[in-house]
Amino acid sequence: MVSARLKRAIRFVAAEFSPARWLVRGAARLVAPRHPVGALGVIFDGQGRVLLVEHAFRTDFPWGLPGGWVERGEEPREAVARELREELGLDVEVKDLVASGVVRRIRTSTHPVHVGFAFYCVLRSGAGTLSPEVLGFEWIDPLQPPRPLDPFQRDAMRLASQLHSAATPRPAGC
Repeated sequence: MVSARLKRAIRFVAAEFSPARWLVRGAARLVAPRHPVGALGVIFDGQGRVLLVEHAFRTDFPWGLPGGWVERGEEPREAVARELREELGLDVEVKDLVASGVVRRIRTSTHPVHVGFAFYCVLRSGAGTLSPEVLGFEWIDPLQPPRPLDPFQRDAMRLASQLHSAATPRPAGC
């Protein structure tokens, strides 16, 4: 067992001397668990509809919420905004985190088990141009999705709908 005194000495040397710091970082990379991280957006338009996209390479649930992988050192909410610009040419306001958790696989999945983050988003602008990763898109009623969705995404859409309903002003007299 390594003593507390030795651990403190290692910490001091790693903090003060670059070569030692590189060695400790390398050791941490070897032993630390790594999980892919995905981020997606539940995007509402001005009519209260949510955007679904048909993903070209998703085999388990081809239709789902737009998003993608979080790059190393990137904030998940920034990843959502970036992915929506790159894949669909959309500018969104990324608001609240509505869900996070482990996204499992089913028999037909091609994606790895990963940690997922889902954000409530509001469309600012964009025409919805398609990248090679997206085959199509449609705006749907979030309370009655017309297609089977991944359970994580279905839950995220339900939770974001509650936030959107609370944030949307109601016409006078209703």
